[in-house]
Amino acid sequence: MNFLNPLFLLGLLAVALPVIIHLINLQRPQKVAFSTLSFFNELRKSTIRRIRIKQYLLLALRTLAVLFLALALARPFLPPTITGSASSGESRSVAILIDNSASMSRVGTDGPLIEQAKDVVDRIITNGNSDDKFLIKTTNATDATTNGFVNSNRAISQLDNITSVNRGHYTADQFKEVYQQLKEAPSGRSVLYIVSDGQVSQLSTLEEIELDDESEAKSVSVQLIQLEEAKQQNVAVKSISLESQLLSPGSPITLSVEVENTGDAAVANQFVSLQVKGEMTGQYETALEPGETKDFLFELIPEEVGYLSGQILLEGDEVDFDNTRHFVVHIPRQRSILLVNNSQESPSFTSYIAPALEAARKTNARILFEEKQVNDIEQGTWTDYDGLILNGLTSIPAYWHQGLSQYVQDGGGILFLPSEQGEIENYNQFFSLFNAGQFDNVMGEYGSFETITKMGGLEEGHPILDGIFNKEKDEEIRVDLPSLFYYYHYEPASNSNSLTLLEAANNDVLLAEHRFGEGMLLISTLGADPGWSNFPVNPLFAPMYYRTILYASSPERGGLQQHQLGKTFEWEEAISETDITLSINGTDYKPEVQRQSNGMKIVYEGREWEPGILEISAGDQVIQVAVNQNIMESHFDTLEEEEWRHMLDDEVYTPDIIAADDLSNDKLDEQLRSSVFGKEIWNWFIWIALLFLVTETLVTRLYKAESTS
Repeated sequence: MNFLNPLFLLGLLAVALPVIIHLINLQRPQKVAFSTLSFFNELRKSTIRRIRIKQYLLLALRTLAVLFLALALARPFLPPTITGSASSGESRSVAILIDNSASMSRVGTDGPLIEQAKDVVDRIITNGNSDDKFLIKTTNATDATTNGFVNSNRAISQLDNITSVNRGHYTADQFKEVYQQLKEAPSGRSVLYIVSDGQVSQLSTLEEIELDDESEAKSVSVQLIQLEEAKQQNVAVKSISLESQLLSPGSPITLSVEVENTGDAAVANQFVSLQVKGEMTGQYETALEPGETKDFLFELIPEEVGYLSGQILLEGDEVDFDNTRHFVVHIPRQRSILLVNNSQESPSFTSYIAPALEAARKTNARILFEEKQVNDIEQGTWTDYDGLILNGLTSIPAYWHQGLSQYVQDGGGILFLPSEQGEIENYNQFFSLFNAGQFDNVMGEYGSFETITKMGGLEEGHPILDGIFNKEKDEEIRVDLPSLFYYYHYEPASNSNSLTLLEAANNDVLLAEHRFGEGMLLISTLGADPGWSNFPVNPLFAPMYYRTILYASSPERGGLQQHQLGKTFEWEEAISETDITLSINGTDYKPEVQRQSNGMKIVYEGREWEPGILEISAGDQVIQVAVNQNIMESHFDTLEEEEWRHMLDDEVYTPDIIAADDLSNDKLDEQLRSSVFGKEIWNWFIWIALLFLVTETLVTRLYKAESTS
């Protein structure tokens, strides 16, 4: 505890007054013999002791009352740190972390929140001492501030260049940086202010920080100054996703756009639009209740391989920083497929897979395939292909297992078609690499042409079946379903994410998808020759397996190309060029390039980036990536006092939140001084003094020590 007016401690001399009065009252009167008063000799000694106890008790109460009144005049306060102490004239190191995120562009009753923040910081600096040193940083990385401590004049001049920016926020990183600089500052006192709108999504990242020397963590005080809670309606484009992974020129693709009302008021007459190459190609009108989310579907038809970019736009919203969301869809090159056949073909029947792929190639489809026998393949050859078809292998070589597992993990796709002479135990060992279930029996007789069941009804909802039939939207699929003569009975793993794509009329699985890492394994319980079923001669066979192979071989980079602000940009590409340039919103950047076995890894922190379309230029190749803001920036929920206390209490000393919108300028100045010097507690001392005086009165009136029993 320290004092703002230590001169008034001279008032403690007044404590001597009750003592002096008490001593005067103790002077013994002169003895005078008086016979009629002889009865006083009979007073009991216990009564005399009670009188003395009362006198001492009253003396203590009066002395303490005067003591606490004198201390109150000296304005006692608790310092802002538990281990530190200072006087009001001691120089300090003051760090100020200003929230300049996109949400600070909102307008409150006293103007834009970022301007309110700058006004508060100006008052912090103005209320400081002439020899205080200031360090100003922003949460969303801007060049407007310096790395070192400066005097008050330079600190105020830095405020002019601080603006709200729509960039990734680095609140935790910036906090940790300024905290360490405060710890290393020569001044004995250190205070860190965070001036913010109190957005939970922004400040909650402070829970993730780890400070180095926790033994001294209490030497820095962290004060949160929360601006007014601007009440504004807001609708944001929450996300964009692809409904189909079968991406090729001329084939329709569907964008699913999720729009959310993040405000606390209903909205109406707002428009969600799709813009491609500067032209509006689709639009919806929408109305949303608070917290409500709606999905909108937009259809596009890419004309060529490469990158299709555009924006989803919101119109009619008050807060505009989150009304545009960029997207880039990569339409991959032709898929390269390796068809692996068994060395010994069935003497009776021939697989129809190769003819189906050849027919697709002749129609200029997006598949290039190469056919090899299992004995002609060297281990690791499959890494040169987007997809593998294991067609009728009686067993899968054990020395392939690890390589094939890694191949799928890295984004490759495998379509497995069994052999009628297959080794079930070997198959199941292969499936176990992917936790993909097992074959436990065989159904029917191979080559018998005796129908044991039919293929079950087909339902759209998966890329393999969507768009394969020429029909109206709600029209049922009408097709002559194949008859089945022979197949393996397959049991998916109970704890896996297997998805059944085709099934028999008796609900047995015919084709299952199993995701593993970045790739997938498709397991067919039917072979592709007429000994299993009449499916190979059914008109459905060729388009079905073409789409199945296309789906399985969709490379990792096919689909949406996107990056979220606030995270380090990391990108891997199969290129040999090391001279790589990143370009976004008209500015070029040079990233760090790391050579890897499968190409190059591109790394750049990207703190200065704003939403847009990023281009990665490597020689003649240009790669596009959509860069967008984190949707959590659109949620304006503010931090509660209790949340703040639990957020950093284990690491640093955190006074109560200063709510700047509830204070006049004078009250704000007083709160700021308290945050620097500590919390004034003179009123506590006044109440304690009054308590002692009330107690003294009660003792005087109620404690009848002079009465005899």
